[in-house]
Amino acid sequence: MPRPTELDLTDLDAQPWRQVPMPGSNGGIELVPLAAPEGHFTILGRFPAGFERLTPGGYHASEEVLLLDGELELEGRTYRRGDLVVVPAEFLRTDMRSPQGCVVLAWFAGPAAFRPADALEACTDVITSVHVSDALGPGDSGPLISSGVAAWSVGDELVAGASGPVLEVVGAGLDRWAHDPSDPPAAGDLVRRGA
Repeated sequence: MPRPTELDLTDLDAQPWRQVPMPGSNGGIELVPLAAPEGHFTILGRFPAGFERLTPGGYHASEEVLLLDGELELEGRTYRRGDLVVVPAEFLRTDMRSPQGCVVLAWFAGPAAFRPADALEACTDVITSVHVSDALGPGDSGPLISSGVAAWSVGDELVAGASGPVLEVVGAGLDRWAHDPSDPPAAGDLVRRGA
């Protein structure tokens, strides 16, 4: 089955969810694999209430996470709807929870294979985040955050720090997602470009 290139995020129950295990956690999550550039992995993910992953480990790939609903606790910080979080490659994760459950869009710059702590390289980079809802509004445009793999901006203008082709667009109301969109982004949309 081909991976979706567009999603209406206003009806999450209508998505083709599938249950998958989450290594190192107290259970699995539901996900929808999405279209992504070759070698990358993009998902719509739904964490159940009470989810925890306390096993130390991480990924060889960097990860970008956009919270669409609920709350995700990661390394002592709580992220909510509209938070865009960048976790560097090789970052050691020790505490991830979703007491009430949450829904995310997540982009991995490589395989999403969780590795134990002793399999990770040293990482001195830190998790960065921005609350995108603070940046969204009529006429707003500009850079938001960069992962080293992709740069995020608001609006359809190509702004400093956001080079490369448009890879993804997320609607200003966090209501739609498109990979390699045929229509140009609208003012206020979140735009993810290749680095």
